[in-house]
Amino acid sequence: MKIFIKIVLYFIVSIGFFWSHLDIVKYVHNCHVENEIFPEYYAAMPFIYKSDSLASSMATDYYILGILLNSIILTLLFLYLDFLIQKVLIKSKILLKSYFALKIIITLFSFSNIYFSYTFISDDHFSFKSTFKEDIEMFKANCKGNIVFFSR
Repeated sequence: MKIFIKIVLYFIVSIGFFWSHLDIVKYVHNCHVENEIFPEYYAAMPFIYKSDSLASSMATDYYILGILLNSIILTLLFLYLDFLIQKVLIKSKILLKSYFALKIIITLFSFSNIYFSYTFISDDHFSFKSTFKEDIEMFKANCKGNIVFFSR
């Protein structure tokens, strides 16, 4: 039961990570088509999870499948890092309690991030999956990918 709760909490943290607008590392697909406006697509792990909306500069298109698959990968990474950190900190009870407090703070931050993102999402659109490949083929877009660190 303890591992199940840990998996669920790390999954919530990873979803909060993708809904935050504080992207630490992201892969941005910049596509250009002659005389057409084309959105930028964002990927974090291997899957595209959001793109700029063409309807409004304040809106974003989110892709549920991309968020879920990226969250599963990030959850597995968090579980592995948690295992390694606990193995190192097992000898010090003070550091172990501090690490537990840090995990609670991060989890609460993720809950609040999901809540505020959900509350203030008005112009955003949710789709099941990205149509990135189909759009590129249809418009014959020229795309270039860039890795971006710590951007807004």
